[in-house]
Amino acid sequence: MSMLLMPTVINPVAANTAIGPAPIPGNLVPPPNAMSVSPIIPSNLNLGVVSTALPSVSLYSINQVKSGLVASDPLNNETQTQQQLQANQKYWKYGGDAPALNAKYDFFKDTQGLHIGAQAPASGTYAGYYAVTPNTNAALFHAVITAPTTTISSNFYENGMYIQTSTINVNYVTCFSDTSQWGTVWAVVSATGNPFGITNFNLLWFDQSANQPLTRDCTIITNGNNYLKVYLDGVMVYSNSTLNLQMPGPYNAYLEPQSSYTGKLLNGTYTNYYAASDENIKVINNPILAATVKLVDSTGKVLATAPVNSGDATLSIGQYHMPLAAYVKVYDSNGIQLASTSSPVNIFGGDVYSVNLLGLRLPI
Repeated sequence: MSMLLMPTVINPVAANTAIGPAPIPGNLVPPPNAMSVSPIIPSNLNLGVVSTALPSVSLYSINQVKSGLVASDPLNNETQTQQQLQANQKYWKYGGDAPALNAKYDFFKDTQGLHIGAQAPASGTYAGYYAVTPNTNAALFHAVITAPTTTISSNFYENGMYIQTSTINVNYVTCFSDTSQWGTVWAVVSATGNPFGITNFNLLWFDQSANQPLTRDCTIITNGNNYLKVYLDGVMVYSNSTLNLQMPGPYNAYLEPQSSYTGKLLNGTYTNYYAASDENIKVINNPILAATVKLVDSTGKVLATAPVNSGDATLSIGQYHMPLAAYVKVYDSNGIQLASTSSPVNIFGGDVYSVNLLGLRLPI
């Protein structure tokens, strides 16, 4: 499911880290279709159930030796006005083209999340406002994104998380909602161009089903070069390792609404932002008899499993909401448990855990 739009240039500008993502042409994304079935089907992957009991006798402990967490902000843990946020910019910086266009905008925080709003200054003219992170070399980005309304009477309203290179070009990938008079559609797009603006918009995935939810949990994983994977609501909706993204790191993550609708100011809402260094975790220094490593939740459900190769195991957890609370357990080829964390640990992608002889902690 891929579509290429070229060579449109939207809001050409001189690129720098203060330039937000260019708006996506609203008609790039097909409108909802009542005959279409949603491609987002919750996964029923069954990796089995095991006992949460610790080994009756164990010579080993399991300890975290490297954290993959790059940044984390629940975005709903404080109440702050626009003036307070503007005056006390720490991790997030705020900006956009709305002020220069004399367009209405606002932003504030409350227990529902970070709210950012924009209203077009004229019909069909996009205006946006954003919160942007510092430069980061993270590979995994996550946010819960909420669109403000199912439909608008004219034009388009976009709301999403954009991962954009901080280098001279303004290329990006995004997971976003596109709202029009026909309804709201969620989509994945990559955009490439030059220092003066975006010239190519690539529609990589979209959900054309009717009556889509206004809130979705989005995870974007990319190396900025050829690899992109996107999860919505814990379901992988797009994966490709042969792309030409042209997004050298470091990156900036933007939370931004962009609107060409003049009817009213509409707020996008964002919660639970985090960034991690990888979509996988590693368990290293496994004992010689180790054959398998499993991540197990408090009920005994196996969330991820991987073989041990040359003493190490790599487990994929990109689909899960992080931190993922799980035991890390090591088994031999007969299913006998050799080692376990003493309780569920909070896991982020990029974490590294080491299996150690009791009383001896080995380096990475």
